[in-house]
Amino acid sequence: MEKRARKDYGILQPVKYRNMELKNHLEWLPAVTELADEDGFVTDALIERHVDRAKGGFGLIDVEATGVNDRKSPKLLRIYDKKFVPGLKEMTDEVHKYGCKMTVQLIHFVKQSVRTGWKQDVADLTLEEIKEIEDQFVNAAFIAREAGFDGVELHDAHGYTLSSFTSLLNKRTDEYGRGFEGRCKIVTNIIKRIHKEVGDDYCCGLRLSGEEFVNGGNTLKQTTVNAQLFAEAGTDFISVSAGGKTEDGAWYMGYSGNRCMPPAYYPQGLHVYLAEGIKKALRACGAADIPVTVSGKIDDLDYGEKVFEEGKADIIGVCRPALADPEWITKQVEGRDSEILKCVYCNECLRRDQRHEPVNCAIRDAKLAAAAKAGK
Repeated sequence: MEKRARKDYGILQPVKYRNMELKNHLEWLPAVTELADEDGFVTDALIERHVDRAKGGFGLIDVEATGVNDRKSPKLLRIYDKKFVPGLKEMTDEVHKYGCKMTVQLIHFVKQSVRTGWKQDVADLTLEEIKEIEDQFVNAAFIAREAGFDGVELHDAHGYTLSSFTSLLNKRTDEYGRGFEGRCKIVTNIIKRIHKEVGDDYCCGLRLSGEEFVNGGNTLKQTTVNAQLFAEAGTDFISVSAGGKTEDGAWYMGYSGNRCMPPAYYPQGLHVYLAEGIKKALRACGAADIPVTVSGKIDDLDYGEKVFEEGKADIIGVCRPALADPEWITKQVEGRDSEILKCVYCNECLRRDQRHEPVNCAIRDAKLAAAAKAGK
């Protein structure tokens, strides 16, 4: 890569797709915060969380998984009813003040038991129940637009409902199974309906697991075909994650979970090849203009620029580094690298999520506590 000032990096230049006009190619990825209240309403702490990253220079913030159905899950942000609009609108308004766009990740989860580990199989859902799920996503998109979000992201990754349909692990034998088109039908239906009913000028994309990392699950062989079907249906972007399935253990506990939230012993950019594979598949079907977001230990702007320059991804997704330091972007652009509070990928943030505690960075908490003790 040609040596030049960071301010001239391609990832720091504007980008546009559908109704989205981003000031740069940097996205703060969705991660559960446990900062919503018990009923799923926005709190001041949640607004502050996202405003800090908007101030820090991100072009796009994708808000954490937000429930489209009214099913018990304490402190999960919700968007299934218009009663949530005022809080959500306050959050989007505050973030927009800093020139940052905001999407919301829409999530549906089937019935499950934390105590026993039982989880409803999508093969057991009736056609009426599937239609209801599709309706819930479309309804949530309507609410998202009213609440000021610039677009929606369908959560077709990890262990949630949509990804259970689009996985090879889906053993349905009807129109929502059997082959690629059947397994992807629920997602393609939702994409088409959102563009038709909510507005073709409104951004609707999705997140998928490039590989699921469980026996019998999707690999790039399947997800590249899925991506092409989503492109044909009209998806506006594809954000590439990995793993996160529960078939090999409790939430984010097994190997698949490790690949989703890679700890320190995994290499930098371990999932770049997945974004690259999806990008190549989109080029092959004439959909090269659909932006692909990469994730997975992109730990500095220099490396993100390299991935971008090599054409392996269009949007550089960052999560934990900016949880540790909200000014992660600004400090690098200004050459203040030595001031960055660096993520060490200890995954204490993940363990806090599993304990249903506010998901903050342990290193940042320690620094703030030390500063307070010193009277700073």
